[in-house]
Amino acid sequence: MRFLLLSSLSIWILGFLLPAISLANNLMTNFLLSKIYSTVCHQESAKCISIGGASMLVCARCAGIYAGALTAGLFSLILIVPSISRKVFMFSLIPLVIDVFFTLAGIYNYSQSLAFATGFIFGNIVYLFLQSELENLFANNLYPGNE
Repeated sequence: MRFLLLSSLSIWILGFLLPAISLANNLMTNFLLSKIYSTVCHQESAKCISIGGASMLVCARCAGIYAGALTAGLFSLILIVPSISRKVFMFSLIPLVIDVFFTLAGIYNYSQSLAFATGFIFGNIVYLFLQSELENLFANNLYPGNE
């Protein structure tokens, strides 16, 4: 189950990185991928990380979330990771929400580094939370009475 979840995440990440890391500039592929990722990210160009002049198809915060999730997924394959409670999940949102609020309120200017970092923290926790919830769901369905 962990390998399947991590494989799916890796494919998703490769999709939004493709225009930024590909030597070929396929306009149709980039257009289709852009439409797919626009369903999960605003894709404001000033907030997207650029690699070699080409931008990722998600903003820095979303890239951080996915990078954090990938990191947590890789560690969960080789280490025993604790289950994440809903309380920890909710607390992991605090840095992200504060950053968004302070940026929107004009307290400070948007920073790709800070957006990536707050996304990275949240991404680690959300992946571990989702993984534990899915494992509990499958364990309870396969072995009723283990609730």
